[in-house]
Amino acid sequence: MNAAQATPTVFVVDDDRTFLGALLLALESADLAVETFVSAPRFLHAYRPERPGCLVLDVRMPEMTGLELQQTLDARGARIPIVFITGHGDVATSVAAFRRGAVDFLEKPFGDRALLNSVELALSLDARDRQIENDKATVMARFGRLTCREQEIMALVASDMSAREIAAGLHISPRTVEHHREHVMTKMSAGSLHDLIIMAVICGLHELRL
Repeated sequence: MNAAQATPTVFVVDDDRTFLGALLLALESADLAVETFVSAPRFLHAYRPERPGCLVLDVRMPEMTGLELQQTLDARGARIPIVFITGHGDVATSVAAFRRGAVDFLEKPFGDRALLNSVELALSLDARDRQIENDKATVMARFGRLTCREQEIMALVASDMSAREIAAGLHISPRTVEHHREHVMTKMSAGSLHDLIIMAVICGLHELRL
């Protein structure tokens, strides 16, 4: 089983061991895989971005605060969805967290249902984002298997040029253009021109115009 297929894990970071235990119980009662950490540095040492899941993170902790951990993860390109928890909520802190992409901000005390709702949302967002990244990687791999001429034809077709226009620009026959286009559609597994345009955007060949 590769990382993308692994069971999602809820990572919980809180320096309050008693509260950490309560969170563990609440999450495991919902049949979720959970790993707990008593400090942000310990989490950073153990965490691998390829592992699916989300992070339940206390705001105020010694050594490294929750916001500092969020900033560190962001700087490393680790886009794990975060649910912040705090016993000292304030507007400035919550705004800073949301600006960096936090999923939710729960103020202690909160009920198990509120926690589970936020965690379920975070896990669904992580699954969506990972699927998008996997789809992009698949498209890029297919694009890499095209010949240079096919890549050129793909870019021109995606720019809404007709076969005759492409043929004139490349000094080849329209039939040859159609031949290359059919190969591109097959190799890219594009079911329609719209699909091919989206793939061209992913490959950096085309920009969508709103």
